[in-house]
Amino acid sequence: MHPTPAQSVSPPIERSSFRWHSKSAFSLVEVTLAIGIIAFAFVALFALVPTGLTTFRTAIDTSNETWIMQNINSMVQTTNYSDVPGLSFEKSGEIYYFDEEGKLTDTETKKGSDDVQQTRLYSVKLVVDTLNRPAGSSAALMNHGLRVIAVFAPYGDPSAKKDFESVTDAQSLTSLTKQTRVRNRSFVVARMDSQ
Repeated sequence: MHPTPAQSVSPPIERSSFRWHSKSAFSLVEVTLAIGIIAFAFVALFALVPTGLTTFRTAIDTSNETWIMQNINSMVQTTNYSDVPGLSFEKSGEIYYFDEEGKLTDTETKKGSDDVQQTRLYSVKLVVDTLNRPAGSSAALMNHGLRVIAVFAPYGDPSAKKDFESVTDAQSLTSLTKQTRVRNRSFVVARMDSQ
C-alpha cells in the first residue's frame, strides 16, 4: 500500500524526546511586581535622605560649636576683666572665623591668605552684656559679672549671613526668627578681685 499524500511516513516518535525540562524561573508578571515593590521601598528610603543629612549636619555643627566655645572661653578668660567689654562686636567690630574642626582660622581685622579664607566654615561674633540679678532683688545690676554671648552662623549660607549681620548687641538677638540658622551660646565671666 502506498501512503496517501495526507499521510506521511515518519519514523516512530520517541516519547523521551518531548520531555520538558522544567527550570525554576520568574515570570514577567513576577519580575514586574518585584521591581514595583523595590521601587516603592526606595522612594520611601530616598525621602529619608534629606532628613538624615540635616540631622548629621546639625550634629556636626553642635560638636564644632563646643570646640569653638572652648576656644572663645579660653580667649576671654585670659583677657583682663576690664578689657572684656571691648571684645564685644559693638565696640570691636571683630568677627572670628573657624574651620570644619572648630579651629580659629582668621578674623575680620587680621585676615588670612586666600587659602586660609577658603577654609572658613563658621562666623562668630561676641556680644558682651551686663549681668542682672534675678527678679525681686534690691539691686538689679551685678557689677562683678558679665555675660558673654557667642553668636554662630554658617559662613556660606546667605540667609544666615543676613541674620548674622543684623546682630550687634544682646537686644538684637531677640529679633531673630525661630527659623534662623544663627545660633548663640553664652557663659558668665566674673571679676575675682575686691574692687
